[in-house]
Amino acid sequence: MRSFNKIVATDVDGTLFRSDRTVSDTDLHTLENLHERGACTVLATGRSIWSFTNLAGADFPVDYLVFSCGAGVMDWKRKEVIHRTGIDQAGIQKIKAYLSELGADFCIHDAIPDNHYFFPYRSGRVNPDFEKRVATYLPFEKKVDDITSATQILAIFPGSDHSRLIAHADRALSDFRVIRSTSPVDNKSLWMEIYQKGVSKASGIEKIAELFNIPRGNIMAVGNDYNDIDMLDWAGEGFITANSPGELKERYINVPSNNECGFTKAVEKWLRK
Repeated sequence: MRSFNKIVATDVDGTLFRSDRTVSDTDLHTLENLHERGACTVLATGRSIWSFTNLAGADFPVDYLVFSCGAGVMDWKRKEVIHRTGIDQAGIQKIKAYLSELGADFCIHDAIPDNHYFFPYRSGRVNPDFEKRVATYLPFEKKVDDITSATQILAIFPGSDHSRLIAHADRALSDFRVIRSTSPVDNKSLWMEIYQKGVSKASGIEKIAELFNIPRGNIMAVGNDYNDIDMLDWAGEGFITANSPGELKERYINVPSNNECGFTKAVEKWLRK
């Protein structure tokens, strides 16, 4: 087994990857050279395996992928899923009933590793962000809802002020994990991702730390959005990029934006300590 004494974990979209969905040469060089400092590199993303591979390619230089917000963990070098979770049929029905009562637009995603396949439920209301997201994954849309074990259920709500809705969902779906994120499509709609209880980017990183017996004090994390909060709080040190919501910049160590090599600046700050 490979040997590491620290972990550098980073979010993907809006953190490591720039707004044009590329990685700067500076950040790529930083990532590739972290092994020389004994660091295991981990990408923690809301994307599925298929979605991340489509973005970055199968040879992207990272050790582990925590995907679907921690619902799964992959040894990226070996292309082996080492951890996965899912929502059973009873759970699916409970979440569907709740979201239908809200009049929400949502997608039920199939089990890992096929969670890029989905079945959409439409409310009939105008929701451009939802329709754009569905159109992006159109080749993977199921025509019949035959999903018996789901990785996640994604509901999309237009607008930008949803704090009360998230609080209500946390109470109503307390048997599950409700994760808030900002739409990467229109950069303002609410994406409410519902997973099995216990799912988080932090829990995925923790499983990797246990493999190598790495303490939390030897772990750093970089993020830019609400779905990064759990790993930023859990890591020994959390960094937030300048393109993040203002309330998050008040909670963590600030670094430049994803378009200004914020990842590299965070790593440099942390290694100097």
